[in-house]
Amino acid sequence: MPSIGLIGGTGDLGTALAIHLSKKYEIVTIGSRNIEKARATLKTILQEKGAKDHLLNHLKSASNADVVSECDIIIATLPHENAIETIKALAKNFRQEQVLVSAVAVLSKVGSQFFPSRGLESIAKQMKSIVPNGVEVASAFQTVPAAILYKEREISADVLVSAESSNTYEKVADLVSSIEGLRPLYVGDLDLAVELEGLTALILNIAIRNRLKSPTLKINSF
Repeated sequence: MPSIGLIGGTGDLGTALAIHLSKKYEIVTIGSRNIEKARATLKTILQEKGAKDHLLNHLKSASNADVVSECDIIIATLPHENAIETIKALAKNFRQEQVLVSAVAVLSKVGSQFFPSRGLESIAKQMKSIVPNGVEVASAFQTVPAAILYKEREISADVLVSAESSNTYEKVADLVSSIEGLRPLYVGDLDLAVELEGLTALILNIAIRNRLKSPTLKINSF
């Protein structure tokens, strides 16, 4: 069973994913540039969620560098403003056959509206160009409502995944499927990651304009 690590894992999405992944995986590590922040986040989770076996036995804290050095699947739950800078600083710690999942959402706010801040290349593709050859890269989780996951409320949502290959997608799909209520859907290769990174802005606008709480995506087939 692969070990899971979250770099920049002390934010809302990182902590929510960590709680659920620790139910299925033996090692789930919350990482931060500041190790004390990672430890404090873990302590807060245990205080708020109680001393459950899966949290006590499977959930750990570490520096971002140690997460990358020690874990098999790394999820980057980083703010888009410093995501590339963080990956560059950690590049030497990556190794072949790891999977890097970018959960980075790229958006800006002008007035009361959010806009996708798309560049020429997605954050995921930029990460691919930075990490060593043999590290597989995908993009996912941009539309998952972190608050609902953290509260461990019942959820039924689709997680759109772009990945550099179908083999990479299958690995990420296993990760997504390990969280009850989440269904992975394959979008295509990393050229489409830029579209996923902008979806958070659209969902936030939908929530504001239609007075919806924690909206997400669910794709139906008829």
